Amino acid sequence: MEHRKIRRNRLQCKLCGEIIESKYTHDYVMCSCKKCAIDGGKEYVRFSAPKPDDVIFLTEYEDNKD
Repeated sequence: MEHRKIRRNRLQCKLCGEIIESKYTHDYVMCSCKKCAIDGGKEYVRFSAPKPDDVIFLTEYEDNKD
């Protein structure tokens, strides 16, 4: 399995529209409506949401193959 280096770990909550970013490992960030969150910084991508379709993934990778 190929490991892609993360440049920015972000997502947008479709429920409130806020874009949130996890900047470092174990940096658990919630949106303003508290329905969606992102974690992992540049080490890994982990998110939570009521449904996967409730978020837009904005994570950027070093290889630009987003």
